Amino acid sequence: TNFVRHPFGAGGAPAFDFAAFEQVVATQVRALDNVLDVTFWPLEQQRAESAAKRRIGVGFTGLGNTLTLLKLRYDREDGRQMAVEIARRMRDAAYRASVELAKEKGAFPKFKAEGYLAEGTFASRLPDDIQAAIRQHGIRNSHLLSIAPTGTVSLAFADNASNGIEPAFSWGYKRNKREADGSKSSYMVEDHAFRLYRSLIDPKVVADQPQGLPDYFVNALEMSAQEHIAMMEAVQPYVDTSISKTVNIPEDYPYDDFKHLYHQAWEAG
Repeated sequence: TNFVRHPFGAGGAPAFDFAAFEQVVATQVRALDNVLDVTFWPLEQQRAESAAKRRIGVGFTGLGNTLTLLKLRYDREDGRQMAVEIARRMRDAAYRASVELAKEKGAFPKFKAEGYLAEGTFASRLPDDIQAAIRQHGIRNSHLLSIAPTGTVSLAFADNASNGIEPAFSWGYKRNKREADGSKSSYMVEDHAFRLYRSLIDPKVVADQPQGLPDYFVNALEMSAQEHIAMMEAVQPYVDTSISKTVNIPEDYPYDDFKHLYHQAWEAG
């Protein structure tokens, strides 16, 4: 969400600042690569495995809110295409940064260009210039990308922006907190995009009365299970490891339909 300019069209057409995003991705690659060298590994085998491949996990959070700020629906094709572009630009920026680190510090010890770039591998789908750079200089990290669940992180550090690849769960909900004396307090927690919309566009809008919000405010419970999976299917080709994705379904969801969700995900690769 930090990379959205003119959210909701306030002050100009909403846009995503890809140049700033790519710069931060490159910094993240360097930071996470450094983390590997300062981590205390309980077992020598763990340290050796980490050192041999130097796997890291660059990812994003706040995708659902980002699409809302751009006035795009998470459950529609234009929303998925923006998510694909964000994931593609993240992939390319991360791989380019890892090649630059290889020039500076060396490739990961198990790197062999022929196997790494062989047909059918993730790296074989990279743009030609990145593949050529990997072949010439190697790459610092064997795997670079994963999209993790970031619910608590989002609540604590990101003004309750939507987490990971998820849409917003709700525009406002009650959350209980246990106090030091053992008692419980109840707090209203509002979504980041909703709070921004209220401050920029409509001060009268209320979190638990979403009928006052534009239709691009779509939360996790307002879309079908298939539309949840469609987002994961769109983004996964640009992520070299895995994506954590929640698919919300009603309590009375038929078992055969539930079973088919796994088959649908498998068929989508």
